[in-house]
Amino acid sequence: MTTGEQLFSDFRAQFESGARPNVADFLAEADDADRRALEARIDRYLEEDAPLRSYDAAEFARAQGTPVMKQAAALFEQAAETNLVAARERAGLTLEELAAAVLEKSGIGADEAEQQKAAGYLGQLEQGTLPRLTGRVRDAVRSVLGTDPASSFARPEYGFAFRLSVRDEAAPDESIERAELLLDAMSAPSPRGWDEVDELFLSDD
Repeated sequence: MTTGEQLFSDFRAQFESGARPNVADFLAEADDADRRALEARIDRYLEEDAPLRSYDAAEFARAQGTPVMKQAAALFEQAAETNLVAARERAGLTLEELAAAVLEKSGIGADEAEQQKAAGYLGQLEQGTLPRLTGRVRDAVRSVLGTDPASSFARPEYGFAFRLSVRDEAAPDESIERAELLLDAMSAPSPRGWDEVDELFLSDD
């Protein structure tokens, strides 16, 4: 039996005994070559073969506010997420034309350089790399395309099993420190000069 097969067998035995095994722990023990296959196998097991547990209304209600349940809800939201590129193409707009329309809806009269800057930010939004989504941008894109860009914002990078294995713990100090550094960097003046376009896409609402 390979390491991956043994880990899957152990996970399955724990799950079927009524425990809540943490998937991340099992993935961490797998060899690099086995890790993807093990995650996919656990995914398939949880989705298709795992026995259903008896429903406990009180336990379910308590679980609603946990990080695991919130991440699970976010996962199922993604199943119906809007592809912004497809929405823009259905509207017959280039990225630059969408930028011009978003700026107009936001009450910003921009020159060509500022429209190009806005197109760059919108390109990041389509790729899921924009650092934040302000309410003004969300409203403007929704008005132009008829779809909500929030569903395409900050996509998770990991699979079903990994995301559902997040422990119910506070963020470590190191993570908080990194987040503060990112916020400081995002609030620093743009080397190109901070203008209305940067304010639209990056400011606090």
